[in-house]
Amino acid sequence: MLTQEQLWPNISTLDGRELKTLERGRPFDVVSVGEAGVVLSPAVSGKRRTIRRGTLEGAFGALLGRRELTGMEIAEEFSAFNAVYVAALLAALPDVAVCTHPIRLIFVGRQLFYLE
Repeated sequence: MLTQEQLWPNISTLDGRELKTLERGRPFDVVSVGEAGVVLSPAVSGKRRTIRRGTLEGAFGALLGRRELTGMEIAEEFSAFNAVYVAALLAALPDVAVCTHPIRLIFVGRQLFYLE
């Protein structure tokens, strides 16, 4: 099960990868992952964006605590301008499932019951 302490090591594995936004499937490159945050480059504009580490840690903490986090909540509580990228980065992590229309991340690491 993914924990808060394992978040940044897992985000670091995304360095150099191409991901896509969840709703529209627009590609972006994870240019670098450093201690301060993640630098992204959307394929459409090529204009680099930085997602602060604290933004990702806050959104992941909310996902862990609530077990579910919507794209709207990410925009309202953590990053209005980069919400689609925050959601895509979190969706690339283990133990995170995605529902679309509307975008909703679900933390599946802590199951309350098991089906046999």
